Amino acid sequence: MKKTLATLALAGSIALVGAAPSMATTYPALPPQAAVSDGSVAPGETFTFTGQGFLAGETVTITVTLVTGGATNAGGTAVSAKIPVFQAPQTLTATADAQGKISVPLALNEAGTYSITATGNTSGVTVGPVTVTVAASLANTGGAPLANTGAGAGLANTGADSGLVLWTLVGAGALAAGATSVVVVRRRAKAEAAA
Repeated sequence: MKKTLATLALAGSIALVGAAPSMATTYPALPPQAAVSDGSVAPGETFTFTGQGFLAGETVTITVTLVTGGATNAGGTAVSAKIPVFQAPQTLTATADAQGKISVPLALNEAGTYSITATGNTSGVTVGPVTVTVAASLANTGGAPLANTGAGAGLANTGADSGLVLWTLVGAGALAAGATSVVVVRRRAKAEAAA
């Protein structure tokens, strides 16, 4: 009996030692690459710049460079009200996650084409450039009025439709019927109390 208990105790301790916690394995870094959620945006519209291939927890410098400005004068004699001024590249920083990835929301306010790169401050890994185009504003700047270019179809009717009018009348009728029934019940109650 003692041998059986000793054997069971030995088997149990081997099972427990064999179930030691497993150690985390270091996975190879993700391949360096960069992307944007949308390559063509409106002024001020937010998009996301992502990059990977950095060290875990590394500080990453993101550089945004204006490559070309907004609309240019196509040879006419008039000068546009805005003259594009090319600025020095703008930089910001982010911290890579445990997988060596960054994800940064950006918004660019001026029309033009921008180049975005990211460089790891410790590893020296550079991803990009990724190009983003910020479209010029679609505002009417005082030229000819906008034409209706639909294929013979008029503009959409955004006013009240017949269904809305019908349900408004049904609701008003129900409200009037309820008020009338309250008045009738009160009159009957007063008449019965007086009798």
